[in-house]
Amino acid sequence: MGQETKKTTAKKGTELSQAQEALQQKNEELEAAKSAVEKAEYARDIFLANMSHELRTPINTILGLNELILRESQEETIKEYARDIRQAGNILLALVSDILDFSKLEADKLELTEGIYDVSSLLNDLINSISVQQRRKKLDLALEIAQDIPYKLFGDEIHIRQIIGNLLSNAVRYTDKGKITLHMSWKELKDDTIEIYVIVKDTGIGIKEKDIPKLFQAFQRMDSTARSNDDRTGLGLAITYRLIEMMGGKLEVQSVYGKGSAFSFKIVQKVVDREPLGDFEKQYAESLRSIEDYHEKFIAPMGRILIVDDNAMNLAVAQGLLKGTRLQIDVAASGEECLELIKRKTYHLICMDHMMPVMDGVQTLHAIRELEGNPSKDIPVIALTANAVAGAKEMYLKEGFQDYLTKPIDADKLENMLIEYLPSNVVYLTHNQKISDEYEQAEEGSELAIRESQLYLIGFNLRNGLRYMGGDKALYGKVLHDFHSILQEKEEALKDFLQKGDMPGYTIIVHSLKGNARNVGADDLADEAFELEKMAKAGQLEDVTVRSPILFSMMNSMRNSLKVYLESEDAEEKKPEQAESEGGIRISEDEWVSALRELAARLDDFDGDSAAAKLRELKRYERPESDKKMLRLCEKAVKDYAYDIALEIVNAVL
Repeated sequence: MGQETKKTTAKKGTELSQAQEALQQKNEELEAAKSAVEKAEYARDIFLANMSHELRTPINTILGLNELILRESQEETIKEYARDIRQAGNILLALVSDILDFSKLEADKLELTEGIYDVSSLLNDLINSISVQQRRKKLDLALEIAQDIPYKLFGDEIHIRQIIGNLLSNAVRYTDKGKITLHMSWKELKDDTIEIYVIVKDTGIGIKEKDIPKLFQAFQRMDSTARSNDDRTGLGLAITYRLIEMMGGKLEVQSVYGKGSAFSFKIVQKVVDREPLGDFEKQYAESLRSIEDYHEKFIAPMGRILIVDDNAMNLAVAQGLLKGTRLQIDVAASGEECLELIKRKTYHLICMDHMMPVMDGVQTLHAIRELEGNPSKDIPVIALTANAVAGAKEMYLKEGFQDYLTKPIDADKLENMLIEYLPSNVVYLTHNQKISDEYEQAEEGSELAIRESQLYLIGFNLRNGLRYMGGDKALYGKVLHDFHSILQEKEEALKDFLQKGDMPGYTIIVHSLKGNARNVGADDLADEAFELEKMAKAGQLEDVTVRSPILFSMMNSMRNSLKVYLESEDAEEKKPEQAESEGGIRISEDEWVSALRELAARLDDFDGDSAAAKLRELKRYERPESDKKMLRLCEKAVKDYAYDIALEIVNAVL
């Protein structure tokens, strides 16, 4: 018996040991599976962030360049195409965001990000997002916004914007005639909170009752003949439904097939400021005046900014969007190039992309702050990036950026940010004033009409030139003088490069000529220079040689005719107190110092053409021999491209 008991005990011990081993193995397998899931989730999060960046970057290029077409094109057909591109681009952008959000919702990773927001700003952006399509379809937009709603609240503005935006865009999409109504009301709750009630109504095609449950399922198509021509399978309403649930509300739907639909929801928000919103509909109507016709909010000719991005098209878009501000803009294609530039020049502000190879934007920012002897060490740096995932803004601010702006770049927001962060002494607000009506509505026989006809005969479009100068007649006249003075220099330089067969050198000069000509409204000359620039870039020496005489003839004719025009203008406008004495035009000491400082700024920017023009202007003034000698030395240095030496000469006097 004892022997059998021992065998039984041993057997049980073996079974227990095996069970323990099996349990341990199972635990190890579970741990391995858990680790694999965590790795997969981490990989997915990294993929989503990268996908957001990679997809939004080309969209930024498309929408940014398209914005330039809308601003600069004078042809209504082209502008109509551009509006279609903008609409499609925004839809694509929304789809990218939907994919990111839906993936996070499915994995229970999407979190609400709460903060203070302005109800007026929220509504304004939402209505702007549908305005182009709404006006194209000739739909009325009714706004039923409670005037006494507290204007500043605390909640997840980003996702509230997404919820209402989805409902509004669907309403416009499925409505061909009639109107869209946005209703927002509220009621008081306890603990300084309110319940917001939002309704989006349309007079569109409606939804069959049996199809309503399908609305909130991803990629479900409605069984509706009326929808067959413009149906969409997508994620918008599925995400909207889930987001409202996360906020403690529920999305309700009422619809009559063939007559329209109404989507509504209620959510609770905290009150930050009880000052009432006021008449939003009136406020919005006033803001509509400047939606289509862009005009820069400020100019800053002495402002210096650096834009850093590894994508050349992004750099071109950013420069183009800010062209009207007259900012001095440098660009860098990498973090390393940025650091090299700030060692040589001082900037007022830097716009920095995040995801760049070798040294990303965050690393570059830290390097800027740590770089010894860096005059730009403490200037504002704005994250200008396509990384739009939740929490990105907080991350950038924590890393030390002053602010954050997502791509595609919203030109209006970018300008507002620059106004906020640039030194106030270099920013001149334009208050959205357009060019004076006298330039747009000059009557035949008026002084402006006479000047316009005179300039037209010698190849200048006065109205275009004034647009580029912001309507400033005095500035335009000065630039015309500068343009006249550089025409011969550029012609000689082009002929020299052409004789040597130096196409890269020729390209640089003809590119500069194109920009100079465009700025003063010499459109035909600019177009001819552009054609030659393309040929020179392609290395087509023979074609450039054949076509260049046409350009030279245009430049020579324009120079001679412009000289006569400018002399007559100068004779007419010259005031008695500015009459030339034996030594030249009189100028006060304060004006002289101011002029020298302007010359120094041009030299500091290595702007040779502009500096040379300024020197020619300074030589006309009545000055002591010592100042005349200084100008001669400075002029010689500029001709030798020794801008640093010329700057030292000027600074020695200042």
